[in-house]
Amino acid sequence: MADAAAEVKARLDILEVIGGYVRLQRSGRDHKGLCPFHSERTPSFSVSQEKQAWYCFGCQEGGDLLTFVEKIEHVDFLGALEMLAERAGVELERSLPGDRQRGQARRRRARALELNTGAQAYYEHILWSTATGAPGRALLAERGVSEGTARDYGVGFAPAGGASGDALLRYLHARGRGTPAEAADAGLAHASDRGGQARDRFRNRLVFPIRDERGDVLGFGGRALGDAVPKYLNSPATSAYDKSLALFGIDRARSVIEAAGCAVVVEGYFDVLAAAAAGVGHAVASSGTALTTGQVRLLARWTRCLVLCFDGDDAGVTASSRAVDVIAAEGLDARICVLPPGCKDPDELVRRDPAAFAACVAAAQPEWRVLLDRAIGDAESGSVEARRAGAERAVALLARIPEATVRDLYVQQAASRLELAVAAVSADVERLRGEGRRAPLRVVVTTPTPAAEAAVPEVSGGPPAAPEEFIGAVALQRPDLAACLVEEHGLQPDQISHPTVRRLFMLALAAPAGEVLSLHLLEAPERRLAAWLRVRRPPELCDDASPDKLARALADCVRGVRGVREAALQSEQARVEREMKIAKADGRTELSERLAVQLAELAKEGYRAREAVP
Repeated sequence: MADAAAEVKARLDILEVIGGYVRLQRSGRDHKGLCPFHSERTPSFSVSQEKQAWYCFGCQEGGDLLTFVEKIEHVDFLGALEMLAERAGVELERSLPGDRQRGQARRRRARALELNTGAQAYYEHILWSTATGAPGRALLAERGVSEGTARDYGVGFAPAGGASGDALLRYLHARGRGTPAEAADAGLAHASDRGGQARDRFRNRLVFPIRDERGDVLGFGGRALGDAVPKYLNSPATSAYDKSLALFGIDRARSVIEAAGCAVVVEGYFDVLAAAAAGVGHAVASSGTALTTGQVRLLARWTRCLVLCFDGDDAGVTASSRAVDVIAAEGLDARICVLPPGCKDPDELVRRDPAAFAACVAAAQPEWRVLLDRAIGDAESGSVEARRAGAERAVALLARIPEATVRDLYVQQAASRLELAVAAVSADVERLRGEGRRAPLRVVVTTPTPAAEAAVPEVSGGPPAAPEEFIGAVALQRPDLAACLVEEHGLQPDQISHPTVRRLFMLALAAPAGEVLSLHLLEAPERRLAAWLRVRRPPELCDDASPDKLARALADCVRGVRGVREAALQSEQARVEREMKIAKADGRTELSERLAVQLAELAKEGYRAREAVP
């Protein structure tokens, strides 16, 4: 499996793969972008094409190509390897012990995607090519959705299925594509109960496929005809579908989002179709759920600005207000699209005037400005009581703004509009924030530590001393030099005090010639330190460094490593001596004797270390 990982990484370019998730720009010899794993406004995420590694100087996460895919796709090592192997055209041989459970989970997901793809094709055929789909076509016509737009998004129709309600199941069975149990596992059917017959989950409904950004069908949303209940029915959680991470239309919208510099978030499936018909191709819907952190992070791969265009009723206003908090917590910018009076939702506005909807999106205002307008309402220039009520609403809103500078600007605006002292409004806002009446929001990182001065990631054993830090960089960037350190300078792994550096050095000694160390062999805390060491650029390891300069650096670091080890041994000896004296004074003879033995062993180890110096 290690050979497969090396082959996959050799065939793929880390810059190309990560560039599909993060917008990267060249910065010197590397590329930088906004980290997809934590909130920030200033890029601290670095990708080294030369070293095939990535590291974030803000959250101190890092690794290689496989570890990035593991983290961004929320899969384990084998899941990431499988995804990348398919992309690279590498065939995997599954031979690792203990992988059965993970392999079964991957197969279940793959099977669910396969069945969903087949179901989507079946539903689409029913909608456009059979008399059974006539009610669905009529509903689309009633909502002003053209066939071209509906086909672009893969809309279909799920037939009632007769008395047994199993039209899809019969279709799949006839083509040998899946059993009722597999269809139920994929969320396409209700499993049989007490010997009864399995039934299709979606029956007599217009069906919208919910795809991921690659176009794989994760699940479905079904819209009932007439007054049938429930009006909307979504797929349940499956091995392929998690509604908190899915966005309807993302496969169609992602390229437009990147080009437009923002994403338009609407509430419903018809809103997305209407937006597309109006020329707003960067709209997505939150699949019947309030906007989630996972969905915001998904969109953050392509943009840092979200335009919220929810329904104009009270529920839509509340939903947009809550979404602002989620977006702010992830460090993204938000704007709110305010629909014209009397317009219920984007779908209705498009049917009335497509150009008006596009204009409404273009005119969307910054989120806090819109929310402050709503909070103040008609209190501006009103009676004392009206201004007091408006001030209370404004203070509650202002306390939610995470960035201090932005909060201060809106405090000034609110004070001016309500004819209040800025200091008084600010004091009330800070008091409310201090009382913690709202759940704490994540602090947005705005000034990451420069790469050259970045703090060493926290790992067991603490940060390595400078000589051992250099050893770690050698092991990761020039593993071929590890043997030189042993043969020419007499360095032994047990002389390295830091556990992670010692492990890296041993892996470098064992690595085949010309092969770069795979970071997936390390545990997560070790991996963070290793990624940091891999992207560091000690001048002695640069391509233009002279051989003499490198030789001197290697000799110096070995002397330094031995000095670190000797100091550590002396410190440990002093500690054991103190404990032994205390044990003797307390009359704990047995403990005192054990400590004496330990002290003698430490003395021998120190002697062996000094004798090993050439």
